[in-house]
Amino acid sequence: MTAGIASFRMYNATPAVTAAWQALFTRVFADLAWPVEVVPFAWPAPLPSLWQRPDLVCGFMCGLPFAQGVAPVVPLVAPVPSPDAYGGQARYRSELLVRADSGWHKVEDTFDSRFGWMARHSQSGYHAARQLLAPYARERGALFAESVGPLDTPMRALTALRDRQIDVTALDSYFLDLVRRHDPALLEGLQTIACTPWTPNPLLVASATLPEAERDVLIERLCTLHGGPDYEPLLEAVLVERFDRPDVAAYRDLAAAAAQEDGYAEIR
Repeated sequence: MTAGIASFRMYNATPAVTAAWQALFTRVFADLAWPVEVVPFAWPAPLPSLWQRPDLVCGFMCGLPFAQGVAPVVPLVAPVPSPDAYGGQARYRSELLVRADSGWHKVEDTFDSRFGWMARHSQSGYHAARQLLAPYARERGALFAESVGPLDTPMRALTALRDRQIDVTALDSYFLDLVRRHDPALLEGLQTIACTPWTPNPLLVASATLPEAERDVLIERLCTLHGGPDYEPLLEAVLVERFDRPDVAAYRDLAAAAAQEDGYAEIR
């Protein structure tokens, strides 16, 4: 019988979303009769330390550090977000957000302002934006008056933007869609001025210590949740259409892209 912890910290966007993830996976582990505790593992606990835990049975991991092999984990499944924009695929993108009262409507309008970023290991909160900005930087060099980070979490970046500590930031579209679903007031006064290209989204992983047979049981269970009516409202609450086995090869492209400096090695 598998015991350990599960954490969905990356997408614990609001208290309501946190409760929705807990309800979904408490049911999953109860159905499996596995004594797995769903824990928040909230900030300021460093997210990379979660991925190092040998008792991690299930938790979200950004695709970039997964591809870079920074932790001894194995892939489980990737969520397919339910909003139409995702096209029924396990993908996401970053949205560049500014305050609506800035009067800005395109990326170029943000130059010479303050860019806030989450963490250098983050695809959505750093590298997706860096790659989007690289062509501009090759023409003009430094783009921003100040580069502010690490802000560590999407919600801290949102707070910094609302509180005028920064002027623009890049955040995970799925995280933002969860906020729009459960607490849209948190995004009042903010607007999206650009989106980065789609890339494979964060996936659920387990510690490599999880026995392969039990890993297969968990993967099979998660991949069939959408076929059961009892799970429909639980999945809807976290905007998941279904879980799919991840295309591991596609994540390697994230690592290759992050390693390319493109004349703009860091956001500045």
